[in-house]
Amino acid sequence: MTSLISMAIPMRFVRRTGSWLALATLAVAGCSGGDDFVPGVPAKLTLEKSAFTFNAIGQTQVFLVTVVDGGGTPVDVPLVWSTSNPSIVKVNGAGLATAISPGEGTINVSYGSLSSELAVTVAQTASRLESVSGDLQATVPGRVLPVDLVVRVTDALNYSVGGTPVTFATTSPGATITPATVTADEFGFARATMTLGPAEGEYTATATVTGTDISVGFTSTARVPSGPFDIEVVFTGGNPTPKVAQAFAAAEERWEAIITSDLPDDHATLDAYACGNSPAMDRPIDDLVIFVQVGPIDGGGGILGGTGVCFLHDVGLLPAISQMTLDSDDLANMAGQDLLLPVIEHEMGHALGYGTLWGETQFGDRGFLADPSLSGGTDPHFTGTNALAQFDLVGGAAYVGAKVPLETEGGYGTADAHWRETVFDNELMTGYVNYGDNPLSVVSIGSMKDLGYDVDLSKADPFQILTSLRKGSSKTIKLHNDILPGPIKIINRQGQIVGTYRK
Repeated sequence: MTSLISMAIPMRFVRRTGSWLALATLAVAGCSGGDDFVPGVPAKLTLEKSAFTFNAIGQTQVFLVTVVDGGGTPVDVPLVWSTSNPSIVKVNGAGLATAISPGEGTINVSYGSLSSELAVTVAQTASRLESVSGDLQATVPGRVLPVDLVVRVTDALNYSVGGTPVTFATTSPGATITPATVTADEFGFARATMTLGPAEGEYTATATVTGTDISVGFTSTARVPSGPFDIEVVFTGGNPTPKVAQAFAAAEERWEAIITSDLPDDHATLDAYACGNSPAMDRPIDDLVIFVQVGPIDGGGGILGGTGVCFLHDVGLLPAISQMTLDSDDLANMAGQDLLLPVIEHEMGHALGYGTLWGETQFGDRGFLADPSLSGGTDPHFTGTNALAQFDLVGGAAYVGAKVPLETEGGYGTADAHWRETVFDNELMTGYVNYGDNPLSVVSIGSMKDLGYDVDLSKADPFQILTSLRKGSSKTIKLHNDILPGPIKIINRQGQIVGTYRK
């Protein structure tokens, strides 16, 4: 008359809005009265799936497990979960599986002698494409963009998907992209080089995960320099951030507007690393090519960057090829403090010859550096007549001392190669960059005329020498060691090295 009641609380799992909820279910079963099983004792364990494929790293999945006794009644028991390859997929004690890396493995669940197994595959599917660099650039028509078009392929959870083909394309007239199809590297990055067409205006390009509609766009601008002088910036050793690229474009445009005449074209036939991290060259030079590398120098807060002139045009002895390096560890701080543009404008001035072509050389002495402090002098000064005249016009006429005064502190790379901070304060071409305004004065532009450039003095910023001001009137960062040592050689239009300006 009496019946044996078995009560068990098995775990069931219900999918709801992308997650799994575990529900306890009360099962009540009467004894069948047979002798071939014991109610409530597990007799069978079954996984709901025999195989499963993850399509993203970090994706999770909970699998339904059924444990029943011999009569088919669910039984709640503690389960043991394991995986054959934890580097591919891992599983916790509640049966939550997580994809770790591409590959294959198995997941096993057991209770005592009962067990079940399913095959798992982690095969990432490309779901997103993000632009890393190359957008919003500008250069002259017909020229290769200074920064490659770079994209990153990721899965649905933003993990890189390597080995994915990416197609680059442009419909802009005359523009080309090479290569057209690129296989993303192990980090999901794919890059291509774009050459603009012959006309001014906007150019567009797209990168697409091949065979899908997953794509991202790029926009660039072709513009003729505002004057006949042309500066070409070439990034080597990795692409800059968009902010860095835009700051270089702005600095380039400004110096091109200041210098108003073309230089005689020459040709470079040079091996790789002839100027910093430069590639091998067999090409014309018009007017100045600057190879730029963004990378670590000495950690944050030290040297912000350095510049050196490597080759001069044989006619006029003005820079043809220069190099610049920016410390990647300082870029975020410079950008956050709005110092990126003034630092790059300053270094580009050195690439054009400011502070680097003043003194005595193997080839000859331009005669602009007098009483240099690095040679034991006490009052170094720049003697160019144009700079001196402009110095007097902006308030320097009352200055007591040799003109135009140069920096005495900072050692090599700072002393004798910048305007004196205690006189020029926040002027762009002192050995310090200021938080706030860093005006480029007519004195600096006048010194470029002394070097041999034709210049437009009206492009200078408002500036006045106030001799009552001394260093410390505004917060500064020292641009120490920002002139790179090294030889300067002379090339001609046939690509030959015809002399050494400085050893």
